[in-house]
Amino acid sequence: MNNVASFFKQPTNFVLSAVQKAQYPNIAFPEIAFIGRSNVGKSSLINALFAKKIALTSNTPGKTRQVNFFNHADKLMVVDLPGYGYAKVSKKEAGEISQLVSNYLTSRTNLKQLFILIDNTLGVKDIDLEMLEYMTAIKERIIIVFTKKDKKVKETSADTEKLKSYYENFTISSKNNEGIFEVQKVIYNLLQI
Repeated sequence: MNNVASFFKQPTNFVLSAVQKAQYPNIAFPEIAFIGRSNVGKSSLINALFAKKIALTSNTPGKTRQVNFFNHADKLMVVDLPGYGYAKVSKKEAGEISQLVSNYLTSRTNLKQLFILIDNTLGVKDIDLEMLEYMTAIKERIIIVFTKKDKKVKETSADTEKLKSYYENFTISSKNNEGIFEVQKVIYNLLQI
C-alpha cells in the first residue's frame, strides 16, 4: 500500500497539448488515458489520482479541446482526452475533436489502459454506448469508472449492470476520495514496479 501511495505523490509534469498526431510526444513510457462525456468529472478524477492539481477543472463542460500529456515520475504518461458529447461546440469543431480522439486511440501503441468515465448520477447514455462500440478493438484495455458517487442518483440505466458485467469497473468519488486507491492500484500494477 505504501508503495502505491508514494508512487502517486511523485512529480507529475505537463508535457504538451496536441491538436494533431504529429505533435504527440515520442516517449516510450507506458501510457494511460482518460475519456468521458463533457462534465463527467474527468479532470477531478485525474487530480484525485495523482494527489495534485494537474488537469484543469472547469464549471464549463467541454473545456478540454486538445490531447493533454503529463509525465508522471518519468515512468508513466498520463493523457487527458477531450470529452465527448461536446457541449456548445459547432458541428465542425465536434468533428475535429472526434477525429483527434480517433487518431490518438488508433496510433498509441504504448497505451496500456483507457479509463472511460460515466456519470453515476445520470447513468449510461447512448453516447457512452456508441463510444464503447467504437472502441471494441481495444476492449481488453478499457476500464469503466463511474464518477460522482458522493452525489444523489438522478437517473438510472438498464445498461449500467450490463456494462459492469462486460468491463472491469469502479465507482468513485473524487470529492471524498472513495474508490480512488483501488484505481491507483490498477495503474500501479500496470507498471509492474
